[in-house]
Amino acid sequence: MNRPIQFLLAAAVVAAAACQKDSTPIKTTSSGETNVSPPADSMKATGLALVRIVNATKGGDVSVKLGENALFNNVKSGSVTDYREIASNLADFTVRAAGHPDGIKIAEKERVLRDGNRYTVILIAEDVAKSSLRVIKDEVIADSGKARLRVLHAAPGGPEFDVSIKGAPDKLFGDVGFMKEAGYKDLAPAVATIEFRAKGKPQLLLTVPKLDLKQGTATTIVVTGAAKLGYFTFNDAQMAKTPKA
Repeated sequence: MNRPIQFLLAAAVVAAAACQKDSTPIKTTSSGETNVSPPADSMKATGLALVRIVNATKGGDVSVKLGENALFNNVKSGSVTDYREIASNLADFTVRAAGHPDGIKIAEKERVLRDGNRYTVILIAEDVAKSSLRVIKDEVIADSGKARLRVLHAAPGGPEFDVSIKGAPDKLFGDVGFMKEAGYKDLAPAVATIEFRAKGKPQLLLTVPKLDLKQGTATTIVVTGAAKLGYFTFNDAQMAKTPKA
């Protein structure tokens, strides 16, 4: 099922009741870098949510503020930050790039978060000055024995995508439009090649080779680009519980 990245809060309330909360720290890996964030279930008691940013533009580094407080500095294109604990309102959340002091704000309907959940704020567009921010809810715990996969369409020049595993008879996701997400889908762990085609067309537009979908992990593919498509990935994994002394 494809879901608009700009979601309705009422739907988020229902989903929050059904999803499984992570009760151990989460390790996020992207481009060889690793960050560790606290369990989401410990945030609910303190009235906080966990938020990170993905820079899916090619416009250079950005900085992120919440009010007058700096959250992230020098967030590079094609990268994902660690999670930060924040209060459940993004009204004063602003992303700024060099030469654009006014910054970009989140749409009003997306500003209220639910306590104790994880969220990704994604910056989409080729030109940072004309980009948009979208908020998506992260559900990083896969069903037992499975690996989890989702796709974010952040390519202004890309058509609606049909997404499949190479050699598989059926599509993973269909009709994935710009500024939408597809997933999460739980799959058998495997090393798989993921193929992207224009909706209903046979021509291969983009290949993500040898994606290692490990048991218990959640992998996100972010499709970028305008004239030429590209991608980057990040992976979330629940860390093992530390034995009590």
